[in-house]
Amino acid sequence: MNSFRRLIALLGLALLAPAAAPAQTDTYFAGVVQHQPTSIPPTQVVSRFVLPPMSGGINDFSGIASQDGNSILLLSDHGFIVSARLQRGYGQRIEGVQLRQVALLLDEDGHPLTGALRDSEGIAVGPDGRIYVSFEQHNRVLTYRQLGGRAESLGLHRDFDRMRAGRGLEAVAVARDGSIYAIPERPARATYGFPSYRWQGGEWDGAFRLPMDGMFLPVGADFGPDGLLYVLEREHSARGFRSQVRRFAVRGQAISPSQWVMRSDYGQFGNLEGLSVFRDWNGRIRLLMVSDDDRSVAGRSEVIDVVVNR
Repeated sequence: MNSFRRLIALLGLALLAPAAAPAQTDTYFAGVVQHQPTSIPPTQVVSRFVLPPMSGGINDFSGIASQDGNSILLLSDHGFIVSARLQRGYGQRIEGVQLRQVALLLDEDGHPLTGALRDSEGIAVGPDGRIYVSFEQHNRVLTYRQLGGRAESLGLHRDFDRMRAGRGLEAVAVARDGSIYAIPERPARATYGFPSYRWQGGEWDGAFRLPMDGMFLPVGADFGPDGLLYVLEREHSARGFRSQVRRFAVRGQAISPSQWVMRSDYGQFGNLEGLSVFRDWNGRIRLLMVSDDDRSVAGRSEVIDVVVNR
């Protein structure tokens, strides 16, 4: 009788105990929903610096690229690139910026880009110093051998012409093997996740699908010194802007589960659009981001430097 009562008690405990969480798979493919984060580390800001007006009082910076967190390229969606060096003081605090060069983006014939053709959004630098720029109106990626040089086109994927104007190729990133990845803010077709496109061997093909996370939209990306892909995402509501960064391991057309490394509060930062990832002298991964002032009085053109705490 005692054995029977013990069996009933054990069965009751088993029914009350929470079910074990399903194990996550190693990779995500199209149609698989992203698991929500259980914890996100607090955002540790190293420094933030408001940029002065640049070319003709226009900033509108949508991209940033840096190898060391000091020498930077700033991309404006008005079709120019600023080369500069951040002046840092005690505790790596950004105290100023030294301008080196302002260069217009040129087309393949060497003429400055104008109108909707100059709506540049993402910037990346390859191992050989070649610059890659993505555009979201006339969706394409152009490459430049040097700052201020003539553009070379990487051609088109069939989806590029189907993307919504102003919601196209927001992010571009260069992987260690030299592959170029481009990610749109909105997909060309109704589907699960955000598609990505890889340029390799002289042509574009489809790559991984970035898992969706609520109302966040991808606006910037960079492969870090650890070989992982870091993606900056933005959410905008009546409460203001909120940004987050997730990182992934990319293996061909497969992508690992998300790891959230940062999420800001509403209104903590402005409209963050550009992301560059570097490793500091302490071995820590740092995120250098830039906000688009949207040419408004309320907007700020600001560089944000954040430490990754995981």
